[in-house]
Amino acid sequence: MTLRTLEDTITYRRFHKIGISRICFCWFLLCVLLNVNAQSRQSLETQHRQTLKEIAEITGFLKETQQGEKESLEKFMLLGSQINHYKQLIENIDKEIKYAERQISETQLQIKKMSNEVDKLKTEYAQMVFHAYKNRGKYNKLIYVISAKDFNEAYRRMNYFQQYSQFRDKQVKEITKNQQELNEVVKKLAKQKAEKEKLLTTQKKETEKLKVVQEEQDKETQRLKSQEKQLRKQAADKQRQANKLDNEIKKLIAEEVKKSKGTSKTLYDKLTPEERLVSNNFQDHRGLLPWPTERGIITGFFGSNPHPLYKDIKINNNGIDITTVAGAEVRSVFGGVVSRVMRIQGENLVIFIKHGNFITVYMNLVDITVKQGDKVKSKEPIGRVYTEKGSKTAILHFEMWQETNKLDPEIWMVKK
Repeated sequence: MTLRTLEDTITYRRFHKIGISRICFCWFLLCVLLNVNAQSRQSLETQHRQTLKEIAEITGFLKETQQGEKESLEKFMLLGSQINHYKQLIENIDKEIKYAERQISETQLQIKKMSNEVDKLKTEYAQMVFHAYKNRGKYNKLIYVISAKDFNEAYRRMNYFQQYSQFRDKQVKEITKNQQELNEVVKKLAKQKAEKEKLLTTQKKETEKLKVVQEEQDKETQRLKSQEKQLRKQAADKQRQANKLDNEIKKLIAEEVKKSKGTSKTLYDKLTPEERLVSNNFQDHRGLLPWPTERGIITGFFGSNPHPLYKDIKINNNGIDITTVAGAEVRSVFGGVVSRVMRIQGENLVIFIKHGNFITVYMNLVDITVKQGDKVKSKEPIGRVYTEKGSKTAILHFEMWQETNKLDPEIWMVKK
């Protein structure tokens, strides 16, 4: 074996180190990529479970409305909510399937790259072993070392032999290690494909359930057509009540501003330091406030919405309507002071609670346990939702205001 041959071997070793580094880097990228996808998949799975939980709750309310004696728009609204949740669930499953497909595609690509690298390592190692075997009888290592011109060259030749031997051992270990890692990725791919098939099956089942609910809602639509005159009157009455409540809130804000001296027109500027602290804390709890009822489904949404049956009627909702169990306990969503208890004509009791320059409104209450001026804590009971005779469910109307600005309570309440 000549010195040039040994130098070629060392050069080959350096080249091979680059190949090993490349496969390690590919493996690192794969791990990072799979971790990111796992986080995204985990988020989708959480949404999936939450939607299933809400569908189960709606199903429970629907059973209760069927047991009730009074026919109303509640069942139709609950069916609509259930349909929306099923659509959301199916859409969510579709996203999960697409994530799974991307994972499968990315994993297949990584397997191909890793397989090519492992094959390349094996081929190069085989060439190196063949070269060593072919030249095994040409030179004696000892003679080759002692035939050096001086001590430094002899030492370098000995070092080359040692490095060559170590490199061969290391290559065998690297090939084995990378082959094992490749096998693990292949197993992961099989698992991903199985998960995708499971998701496809689940999506098909949920789509079938959606069709059943849609058919049920169509039947309910036909039944309610005979009550069109009554339902249109209810929608008009509800809008008049909303307008009255709107005026009462604005009047309440104006009175609070007028109580304090000064020229400012905003309630916040009139607050005491303690009240400002309450207001700021309330602001910090956006998206974290508890629900005003322990159980419930939103069946009336904030803003301008078409009537569920008659699209020519627009319903302007300053808050949200929560369908809950009959006689459900109502609680304050944050610490504050009861600023007003009143009854709007044709309706049950309404409670206004002030939280700095924020006001929460609880409408359709009976059996109230607080009075004007009382301090309340978060989740403290303030009354019960009025339940019509023969009904198994009840509806709470809930609003949130920041001075004269209407807020969407759904955004401020914690996600179930």
